[in-house]
Amino acid sequence: MNDAINLLKTTLDNFHKLTDEEFHDFSKISEFTSFQKKEFLLESGHYNHGILFITKGILGLYETIETKEIYTSFFQVSDFATEITSLASQKTSLKNIIAITNVEGFYIKRNDLLQLYDKSISFERLGRKLLEHLLSEQHRFTTMLTSLKPKDRYKYLLENNPKLIQQIPVQYLASYIGIARETLSRIRKRMS
Repeated sequence: MNDAINLLKTTLDNFHKLTDEEFHDFSKISEFTSFQKKEFLLESGHYNHGILFITKGILGLYETIETKEIYTSFFQVSDFATEITSLASQKTSLKNIIAITNVEGFYIKRNDLLQLYDKSISFERLGRKLLEHLLSEQHRFTTMLTSLKPKDRYKYLLENNPKLIQQIPVQYLASYIGIARETLSRIRKRMS
């Protein structure tokens, strides 16, 4: 558990350095939890009430379109997993967050986080920087998807996130880069 707390502190400090007292306040609202493989953190049609800082495992964010699961993000160790639209608007989500592997992490409820924002400008600054990071990651994904050919999307992931490629099932990876599973298999075969 100490390793998990230290990982949380180090990651938060990368966004905005908190004092020991501020980190203590943040850790008080961070509930350690776990999810089994294929368990949902968020299901479509429900409200997103918080974020999960991942200390172990991988979560996937997907939307079901015409019976197909379209993955738009994966969250790994040291990531903050959330579906930002529902979290911010407090409307039901169109997306799902599911455990791709067994997952552990710290869950932070939206209302508790908002109370911390009111408590200190330091927490507001941390929240803004986290939001900027999440939006930047979404933009990076959209740019990759729209500007690269399928082979280059896979190559980009291979170069920038090889652990992800090794740890998630092929069908999720294919969905994430916007191609059929068979096409991804051919690309992988040609590249090996």
